[in-house]
Amino acid sequence: MPDSIAVVGAAGFVGRELLRQLEANGTPATAVVRGLRELSLDGEFHDARSPDELKGTRFDIVVNLAYPTSGLPFDQPGLNAEILRTVKSLTKPGGRLIQVSTASVFGMTLDRPIRVGHAPTLRDMPYVESKIEAEHEFEREQEARELSLDILRLGNVWGAASGAWALPIVQRLVSGRPVGVADVPSFSNATDVVNVASYLAFLLHRDHPPGVRYHHLAEFSRVTWPMWIDPLADALGVEPVWADPSTITGPAGNRQEVRAALATISPRTVYRRFAAERAVGSWTRSAIRQLPATARGKLRSDLVFASEPAVERLEQIVLSIFAGYQEFATSVEAGWSPPLTQEESLARVLAWLDRR
Repeated sequence: MPDSIAVVGAAGFVGRELLRQLEANGTPATAVVRGLRELSLDGEFHDARSPDELKGTRFDIVVNLAYPTSGLPFDQPGLNAEILRTVKSLTKPGGRLIQVSTASVFGMTLDRPIRVGHAPTLRDMPYVESKIEAEHEFEREQEARELSLDILRLGNVWGAASGAWALPIVQRLVSGRPVGVADVPSFSNATDVVNVASYLAFLLHRDHPPGVRYHHLAEFSRVTWPMWIDPLADALGVEPVWADPSTITGPAGNRQEVRAALATISPRTVYRRFAAERAVGSWTRSAIRQLPATARGKLRSDLVFASEPAVERLEQIVLSIFAGYQEFATSVEAGWSPPLTQEESLARVLAWLDRR
């Protein structure tokens, strides 16, 4: 009897491509989605179920692509914990779990040492912390239940209609905002969504014993951002804008973040500045979670996270990623090669842009 497969977070960019490739090679899966099937899934080949509908059901293999994408920043740990409970409840004891993680476990801007192995705890943006906590939780689960655990860390997932990179780059080009930083290494650390799904399908068909294995996938890591962006700019008929290196800063230490936040005297503004920082923001969110529910509710109604300092900090983070000072090198199992070359990947994105 073939292994039963569940894909959690199947309605996302990577999840949809994985389901397409599984269908192409005749491998059925159960797509675990929270929205309406009609809006979450294409075709009728795969089954689609909500977590509630799957209570009590266990699968031989679970692929987890899900992470919190809604709620306020201090809500993220609770939302992440709910996802992790769902994934664990779907995984058979002694079964296989593939956790799709991110290069950002080494810092949102890859400013920490990169290693193919256990990721240390890190105070950073909610997205980063949720991915680290998922890795740690599943490592503990692997030991307790003798799972076969693969942790796949992805670089910047690019591809036709990529909401993380292709669309934002096009928007920046059209609006004249910086799409990179001049005279810096500019490692894109990119991976095409088609290649990501191909490697996941490859792992699904491998026979792995209990234990933990780590994989890093960024097959286009050494392709610089201008090598992607210049052709897009040509197709759009615009001139790309490159930021001066002096306009971006490296990650601030805790004291620097506190000093910057306290430079203003309004408590509400100070709070917003704290919440916008990577490390101090993390400590602030932890403190908020210790407040009574009534106090947290007041914060929800009285405080708005989207403030000018937050926008400035987000722009700094984006430009730091474009600067690409550190390479996230690929480390995958032998026997797999990416189906798309850099030229083919770029051609697909340009074809998508031409259809827009």
